[in-house]
Amino acid sequence: MMESRGKAVGEAVMLLLLSVVMSRLGIAAFIATAPLLLFAIRHGRKSASLLLAAGFAVNQAIDLVLSGGLPADSTDAAFLLLNMYIPLSLSAAGIVWLHTRGRKLMGRLFMTLLPAFVLAGATAAFFYSDRALFSSVLAGYEDAFAALLGPMISALLPGADIGTIAYFAVLVLASLVFPILLCSVCASCFIFETGLHSRESGWEEKVMRLEYSPDAVWGFIISWALILLFRFVSAPLLLVIAVMNAAGVWTVIYAIEGFSVVYARVRRHSPAMRSMTLLILIIAAGTIIPGINFIVLIGLPLLGVLESFFNLKKLGGIDYEDHS
Repeated sequence: MMESRGKAVGEAVMLLLLSVVMSRLGIAAFIATAPLLLFAIRHGRKSASLLLAAGFAVNQAIDLVLSGGLPADSTDAAFLLLNMYIPLSLSAAGIVWLHTRGRKLMGRLFMTLLPAFVLAGATAAFFYSDRALFSSVLAGYEDAFAALLGPMISALLPGADIGTIAYFAVLVLASLVFPILLCSVCASCFIFETGLHSRESGWEEKVMRLEYSPDAVWGFIISWALILLFRFVSAPLLLVIAVMNAAGVWTVIYAIEGFSVVYARVRRHSPAMRSMTLLILIIAAGTIIPGINFIVLIGLPLLGVLESFFNLKKLGGIDYEDHS
């Protein structure tokens, strides 16, 4: 008993260290929860949930030490809380994913975003009560953007107003928060699910046969129709940001189904192809080959939407059931 517990502790420590290292490696930070999720395969959901919470706490403690300790004023405290938003949302999303096993895929994806939504609402309410603090934080982000990219923008666009560009950059980032979070959640959870079901003969077929309810496509259509409408009708800025986030989330959701369509077609000609291998190939191609990333970003969601109308898998001679 003591030996098995010692092995579990050792495994937890190694996975925690790996997660911490990944969180310091740029884009790898967005899948830093994946190693912690893998702990659930051998040690259960509760243990993995505790490890996810511990991983968040350790990372925040390291950030606090590197930043020189506790914040000196309310503005520094606000920056600290905002910097915690994405790591906390991803950790909470991982815990939600572990405890929603057995539900439909789309429902689980939306549930993983609930903690981020609640945190965003609380943050908005907090800043609404202190407009001066919000202005100070916004100015801080604009200054950071200008310091980082200002010289390059000035070289490419002489005479451009760096402050205005920085302001719009912050708005664009705010409009993409939930799609970015969902992409991270999908990547981490797919790694976990592949590890969990790697020895099951039906896992790859389940990925290939993923299907949403046909009525769900209206979420995608309506959100993007509203974005087009906002080009001709003025709307409150917060509403525009909310709708853009919603459209981005629906786009990610249908990119998942688009990936399933591509995998089903590839699987017909290469039965040995694994879904994780195909995903890595698509990401690598989108990163290395110019223009491919644009095709992937547009093509996968479009295939997912078209699948709702035309049953592309059946047209390809693939019979399937709804496993989503």
